Amino acid sequence: MAPSDSQPTRHDVCGRIRHLDASRARWLVEAFTRPLVHDGRGLVGGGADRVVAETHGRVTLAGVARPGACPDVIACAQTNLHLHALRRLPLSVARELAAHRGHLYLDAVPAITEAVAAVLARHDGGCLSLDGLQTLVPAVAAALGTHAGPLCLNGLSTLSDGAARGLAHHAHDLELNGLESLGARAAAALAAHRGDLHLNRLAAVRGPVARHLARHPGKLHLHAVSTLSEECAAAFGSRTGHLCLPGLKRLSPRRAAVVAGHRGELQIPRVPIDDAVAEALGGHEGSLLIRVPADIPPARLAALLRHRGPLQIGGLATLDVLRARVLAAQTGPRGVRGLSCLFLEGVTSLSPDVAVILATHAAGSLALTCLTELSVDVARELVKHPLLALDGLRRVSDEVAAVLATHAGVVLSLRSLTHVSPRAIAVLKGCPSVDLGR
Repeated sequence: MAPSDSQPTRHDVCGRIRHLDASRARWLVEAFTRPLVHDGRGLVGGGADRVVAETHGRVTLAGVARPGACPDVIACAQTNLHLHALRRLPLSVARELAAHRGHLYLDAVPAITEAVAAVLARHDGGCLSLDGLQTLVPAVAAALGTHAGPLCLNGLSTLSDGAARGLAHHAHDLELNGLESLGARAAAALAAHRGDLHLNRLAAVRGPVARHLARHPGKLHLHAVSTLSEECAAAFGSRTGHLCLPGLKRLSPRRAAVVAGHRGELQIPRVPIDDAVAEALGGHEGSLLIRVPADIPPARLAALLRHRGPLQIGGLATLDVLRARVLAAQTGPRGVRGLSCLFLEGVTSLSPDVAVILATHAAGSLALTCLTELSVDVARELVKHPLLALDGLRRVSDEVAAVLATHAGVVLSLRSLTHVSPRAIAVLKGCPSVDLGR
């Protein structure tokens, strides 16, 4: 029986644990491993703890190798283990916790030895979070750098050159969101890191640091950067790969033109888009995420549409016929149609006249993920688009579902539907291009 709202869950209890020995740690890992059995129709969970069931774990066939596993257990659901109050981590306890197959959060532990780091690095069930670490010596960093999963070290405010070299061997997501400064040598070491790199408190980036970070092969997140010097703009403009600068508030036309040399995914949603900046960003090639004013002049919007690649535009809550025509005229790289896509993140409503125009968009997929309601007239026009995503829709009437089921293109994504009748679901499932997700 599931626990009532007034009863502490297993998840709540483990979040208050301050001390663990090896035997209790072993029991805890077993308690957070939920066996799954097959009842002839599908996998059925063997646990009733509400919060454990909602920790967004995943299913692994590796669970069948557990000692003493029931023969009927064919898999295990991985869960996330949060030990928010645990401050002391002996080697014997670390060995047991490393066997957990799910995200492991040890964010109150202030320091670990090289031996403990080496044991924790064997954990391969998901993210290893050690946000309580205030310092990181090179030997511990080198050990943690071998961890085969995301690594969170967000408590570090500084990073030595030696520690950066140790982390450079890591090949998965690396979060260093507490760093307030970063030296050029440490940045050069991190440039060899092969996963996604998160440096989201680093507000000031000097030119030499930017040049090194621009060489990083994974996704680069610099959320606190609000301005770019000419040297930094030149460095990032030479980058090929994901670059996320959601805190960037100013970009002169000259620096926008330099940054537009970047190739890959560029996210700059807070940069004001005037005519000169729009003209510069229109030369970018890759994926571009921006936000524009709701009353953006059609000519300025047309300048942005010269961009070659997927274009994600926020800020347009509604569309009129003039702006819809500009958006529908998007072309793919080098003018080839069908090789790009358009994401209209802010659009919450459409008129039938605008829907007619958007349905002629042929640059690739069209995503209207903030559209929450759909009339029959609008559905009848949008359904003509061959690559359409309406993943913001949670409910549609039976009549609208019948119209959507006539989609004859490549895909119609409706992955968020929750309030629909069984009849509507049956009709939509009868259309081979409709994607209902789970």
